[in-house]
Amino acid sequence: MNAVTEKVKLGMRGQLVIPKKLREKLKIEHGVILEIEEVKEGLLLKPYNPITEMKGSGKGVFGDPVEYQRRLRKEWGKRNHRK
Repeated sequence: MNAVTEKVKLGMRGQLVIPKKLREKLKIEHGVILEIEEVKEGLLLKPYNPITEMKGSGKGVFGDPVEYQRRLRKEWGKRNHRK
């Protein structure tokens, strides 16, 4: 992907406008929530993904995921053989 560099001016209330060319290229539409992160080089804007915040929140609920899947398959196999 070819990097595009644009200059923007910060408004009085701390707002900035993402240039149309970049919005179209990155498919950023009205109402999209962006996450802003401070990085060594400055600020990084990226689409907000609430799923990443949930990552690991269910850890331990089902135990080891591989073992859980094996148990489910075993149970499903027993159910199918009964019919």
